Amino acid sequence: MAINSIAQQDFTLYYMNRTLQSQWLNPSSDYPYVVSVGGLMVPVFGQISPPLHFNYANNAWNYNDIFHMGTGMKADSLVLDLDKMMNNVHKQNNIRFENYFELLSVGFKVKTLFFSFSISEKLNYGISIPGDFMHLIAYGNMPYYEENKSYDFSRLNLSFTHYREYAFGVSASTEKLRIGGRMKLLFGKSNISTDIKTLSLYTNPDNVYMTAVTDMSIHASQPLPIEYEYYADGDSMRFDLPDDLESYFDPANYFLNRKNFGLAVDIGASYEINHQWEVFASATDIGLITWNDNPFSMSSNGNFLFKGIEVGYWHNTDEVQESLENLGDSLLTTFHFEDNNQSYVTFLPSNVYVGGLYKPLDKIHIGALYRAEFYKKSMMSSLTLSFNSNLTKWFSGHVSYSIANNSFINVGLGFTLRLAIFQFYLTTDNVTGIIWPQKSQNMNLRMGCNMVFGYKEKPNSKIFY
Repeated sequence: MAINSIAQQDFTLYYMNRTLQSQWLNPSSDYPYVVSVGGLMVPVFGQISPPLHFNYANNAWNYNDIFHMGTGMKADSLVLDLDKMMNNVHKQNNIRFENYFELLSVGFKVKTLFFSFSISEKLNYGISIPGDFMHLIAYGNMPYYEENKSYDFSRLNLSFTHYREYAFGVSASTEKLRIGGRMKLLFGKSNISTDIKTLSLYTNPDNVYMTAVTDMSIHASQPLPIEYEYYADGDSMRFDLPDDLESYFDPANYFLNRKNFGLAVDIGASYEINHQWEVFASATDIGLITWNDNPFSMSSNGNFLFKGIEVGYWHNTDEVQESLENLGDSLLTTFHFEDNNQSYVTFLPSNVYVGGLYKPLDKIHIGALYRAEFYKKSMMSSLTLSFNSNLTKWFSGHVSYSIANNSFINVGLGFTLRLAIFQFYLTTDNVTGIIWPQKSQNMNLRMGCNMVFGYKEKPNSKIFY
């Protein structure tokens, strides 16, 4: 069983209850409109401000931690700063991306019930690099040989998933309590994922060779078949493609593929303690996908002799690439993989949110949000403080500050703007990441346009705090 996990952020969006999309984070969010329609499938207006989401997160480095302009004789050259890069290495280093495209979203209110439906195209991809792997690439095996300890690569993870999501939601409210949930039907399109339970390298003090211990698998479900062959002098992987590729690969069949089925749920609840205080909690994307269409897996289990490769210090990007390629070729040659075509399972990323609101004024809300992100073999936490203002019926503004991905410089902004029946929204969790991407570990942007009807926000308190 493989675990594939690339989690979303959207801290600022959580408090933007005037957008239907806040329901995707907390199904019990108090949405004030009677009807909402949006998505790329809506003619003309669905493309004015295309509903999309992009997220990049890196818990270890920004670009300038690795590459920057040199000094002295190298002042005009881009140099690799190995020491600075290695100073920021963690036990597990995660780099991940998300691209979501909302094809259709519909929401409507019936008395105390709110119903929603959405169709989304989602791509999640990334890599987790163990700190031991970085130490081996950068310094070779001599430091661990001298300390007589093994390299542990069990946290190594590569993943790519493309799937379509059909989500059906409903929420109910009383005077103080709101509860909600969403059921999601998932249809996977393509996947590459790893499942590494054990992967270690130990240097033998007698001959300086390395012994590898493995219990790992690599899985793939792709529109093109993969064949793996093992030869006595090494391993090789090849793609067996037909001569007439266009007749074999039909884009329509790919996007309409329903063989890789999955299920997921979101749940949420909100409780208003009094006019000033509100608390809430939600859990999203609790589910999995079973990959049945053209599945392919490679497994390695046992002890193997790894003679290693010669690794020196990196001085430029060409040496980095050459070192990684040599190591990859050597690892593939060493581990005797066995292939099969059995179905496999990947889990969705899962998030748990807990937070609250303090309302010093009717139109001014101060929020605090904690999120636990379950990623591969670890749980990563983040904390967000936000200032939210529903200034008028047609405009709301939001400012947030988040500590996430080992980064303390994440200032977010968001707004909703309604012009007649058209509501535009834009939010980011890190403004500086958009302005200076080379200095940021997080970049996040979500935007779109909804057609909204029947504004019925909960009446304000008669008390002015």
